[in-house]
Amino acid sequence: MVLAKTVFCSTKQAGLFCGECSSCKRIEKQVFPDVLTFRENDEEDLKVENVREIIYQMEVAPLEGKGKVCCIEEAHRMNAASSNAFLKTLEEPKEGRYFVLTSTKPGSLLPTLISRSMVFHFKPQEASIVFSKEETELWESLLLNLRKEKNTEAILEHCEEKSVCLRFLLWIQASLRNRVVLENDPSPFQYLSPMDCVYKYQLVVELERKLQSNANHGLLLESLMRKEFRA
Repeated sequence: MVLAKTVFCSTKQAGLFCGECSSCKRIEKQVFPDVLTFRENDEEDLKVENVREIIYQMEVAPLEGKGKVCCIEEAHRMNAASSNAFLKTLEEPKEGRYFVLTSTKPGSLLPTLISRSMVFHFKPQEASIVFSKEETELWESLLLNLRKEKNTEAILEHCEEKSVCLRFLLWIQASLRNRVVLENDPSPFQYLSPMDCVYKYQLVVELERKLQSNANHGLLLESLMRKEFRA
């Protein structure tokens, strides 16, 4: 829905959606004609005929916008035949066509399907993690200083201990997520577009996974901060 709002918002500025215009409100209510959603309980399996109907609907000219957005929930419901029928469309979609495939069982997706997609891994928010006001203010000031001074030294010094580094990464994940899904959230990442937040969220999650091993957290954190959060 965030992607759809970013595409179709009628008053967006700097790549952001307003959340208040007719397009945004109808997308939120799931009644916008150029946003198609195929939910997991619509069909037990997505058969070839289902996929061909999806392809046809996405090829038809949009009714209001300059394109179309299609979300297929639990895309692993496609069997081998229906997945293969979908490959050419994913590889060469018509201009302005966006496909979002979600799955809680990505291992069940065909490798050829995954290879034609941009893959983002998300994990449930852990409700037990609470960040204090002092933590938030400190980390926000460190990120602001990083953008101003282009120097990672203060962040690396604060995250010298691996446990602190991991908590810092969890806070970044929560902040990026709030920037995307919560309206009027005072996130330190207001300068990022929703899609930039999704991309950086993915990188932070990947780094968190690496730090669960014996990887050098200081070097990896410095690399991430320099490449993604210094500009």
